[in-house]
Amino acid sequence: MSVRDRLRLVSHYPGRLRVRADVFHDHPEIGEEVARVVGEEPGVTSAKATALTGSLLVTYDPRIIQLPKLVQTLIRLGGLHGIAVDESDAWRDHPDQGRRVRAAFNAANDALLGGSRGAIDMRTLLPAALAGTGVALFLSGRRRAPEWYDLLNWALQMFWNVNPRDGGNERSRGEDGPRIDRSA
Repeated sequence: MSVRDRLRLVSHYPGRLRVRADVFHDHPEIGEEVARVVGEEPGVTSAKATALTGSLLVTYDPRIIQLPKLVQTLIRLGGLHGIAVDESDAWRDHPDQGRRVRAAFNAANDALLGGSRGAIDMRTLLPAALAGTGVALFLSGRRRAPEWYDLLNWALQMFWNVNPRDGGNERSRGEDGPRIDRSA
């Protein structure tokens, strides 16, 4: 077992998680024990260890147990040292992607501003959409990842971040932000 073995998230979809760790391959009995114990957690419907690949497949009810708690449990039971982070520098091969995304959002914001005659922009539409989705999920009883309260929190945080209390009435297009004209 590696001294600094970390849990690697292979795949996740709410209700299904596959992880790997060297210890589950090198010491299959640890993987089996982790699967057995995590399988007894409330909300976990099954847990299976595969020694050949060093992986665990966990199926769970995301309304009962959330992913962060499940991952923390796997790390603790496996005696692991946290989560492995992909240290790939592949993103550096495409440095202009951020500019393209900002340009696309600026174009969408310009179209939204033009179509609404300046009444609606992305700074209000995106938080409103998140908040509306959060309220709808709460009222419908569909409480799953992301939870309704996460959407409401994200909506509030986004609204505060894109609508600073600087007292200014206008904001011109900058390198990193959309053009917002509130003078109309």
